[in-house]
Amino acid sequence: MIDAHMLPATAVPHTKRRQWFAAVLAVTLLPLLGLPLLAALGQPFRSSFVLGLGVFVGGVCHVASTLYFYTDADARPVMQRFRARFYALPLAALALSLLALGAGRQFAIADDLVLTLFFAHLVWLYFHYQKQNYGLLAFAAAASGKRTPEGTLTLLMLPPLAGGLASFPQLLANGLERQLPIAHWLPFLDALAWAVYAAAALGMARLALRHRDVFAQPLVRVFALTALGFYLPALLIADIDYAFWSYAIAHGLQYLLMVGIVSAQARRRWFALPAFVLAAIAGGWALNRFGGTHALFICGILLTWVHFALDARLWRMSEPTARTFLRRRFAFIFNQDT
Repeated sequence: MIDAHMLPATAVPHTKRRQWFAAVLAVTLLPLLGLPLLAALGQPFRSSFVLGLGVFVGGVCHVASTLYFYTDADARPVMQRFRARFYALPLAALALSLLALGAGRQFAIADDLVLTLFFAHLVWLYFHYQKQNYGLLAFAAAASGKRTPEGTLTLLMLPPLAGGLASFPQLLANGLERQLPIAHWLPFLDALAWAVYAAAALGMARLALRHRDVFAQPLVRVFALTALGFYLPALLIADIDYAFWSYAIAHGLQYLLMVGIVSAQARRRWFALPAFVLAAIAGGWALNRFGGTHALFICGILLTWVHFALDARLWRMSEPTARTFLRRRFAFIFNQDT
């Protein structure tokens, strides 16, 4: 997740910038458009090895790849400023998770608490996804010599709200493995979701008209439209697995590409790239074990929250140490002479 405050303006993107933005767009649109197409063709979601691999890589591997930053010496100044967040919080979550893993079904959690925590998780998850989209839009604006207009982030938070209204009831029911007594509310929630999405589209159109100089930039238009349409699968696809994973995988692949670039631009690239790949695969395999009981399910959520909390500082451009780190690794976006 990228916090876009204080991003500097730059000249027109050079070849490397265009290649990177093209790659980001490709990994975003491939699942965002491909999974709805498979759903329309009637392909069973759980019958495809490729889809299963996509869920693994775009899901747990992207969460686990945050571990890479612990191997990067240039990221340590960020971590040292927030030691409780970067050291105490992960260790506490890991200790609780290992306890739940060892206790098995003896470690019981009440259904109501599971429902509450899972709901909070989905709210944070949808916000987290869109905040990253906004950050990528701000990168696109900076690469075009512009800044995102005030109010952009607020408007772009309406699509995840609409997506949540349309998808949360079924996601919660699937997570708890039981139906929730809200069936009579579903038509109303769907109608409200469309109304919220329409408000987002109208608001973004009005913003674009007021700031024609910014939205005249092709990169800005493309990434703004991508962020605006990111949650449409939640409203358009009846199969909740296809709907949710279309944008979940897109987000995960975006993040892996971002961390991959960070590792590829490191001074010790020979060490950084293998460390990134190992963190993603080994950590993803470990996270994939958290299931089967409510306790393990919640521990998996808590470990994902650690990823959210770490990202909130690692990618915050208004944080001086993070800004220094990211401007070095993404110099090909921000510096005119790259």
